[in-house]
Amino acid sequence: GHTHLKTADESQKERQPFSLDGETWIVADARLDARVELIARLQDQCRCMLGDVTDVELILRAYRAWGEACVEQFLGDFVFGIWDGPGKRLFCARDQMGVKPFYYAHLGSLVIFSNTLECIRRHPAVSKRLNDLAIADFLLLQINQDPAATAFADIQRLPPAHAATWSHAGKQVRRYYTMPVDAP
Repeated sequence: GHTHLKTADESQKERQPFSLDGETWIVADARLDARVELIARLQDQCRCMLGDVTDVELILRAYRAWGEACVEQFLGDFVFGIWDGPGKRLFCARDQMGVKPFYYAHLGSLVIFSNTLECIRRHPAVSKRLNDLAIADFLLLQINQDPAATAFADIQRLPPAHAATWSHAGKQVRRYYTMPVDAP
């Protein structure tokens, strides 16, 4: 299921879930910056003309052009999930600074994800068990030592600047961006 909150003028044009071919689908909460540059790189890559496209379509076209490395091309605030039917995998990513939240529950062969914790908690497969270690960390240190932990045992958070892939090989989480730090 998908619920889309339309808050900006551009989001009024978006239709989600979105697909270009009926086999690869995307849902997203995204606001991309540097769109002109991204569109130029995509047009060079696919040798096509992109007119007035939404951020969701840009993300999906970038995925088709560069695969999972597409996230390295994006600037802005985003979380998204792409179901790659031909590749039989789910690819999800979160923006570099973590402006948009991304929560997920991986229960057997079921993956539930959302940008709100409450949506995942409502799914009947997700237990109400608490994550005692995360709660203890927060109470003792005022921060969770594990950036992926939430207060709920079945629910995790994708850290900022990370991407996750679920496939027949299992779950893989990787960091795709590190803040450049120059020497003093």
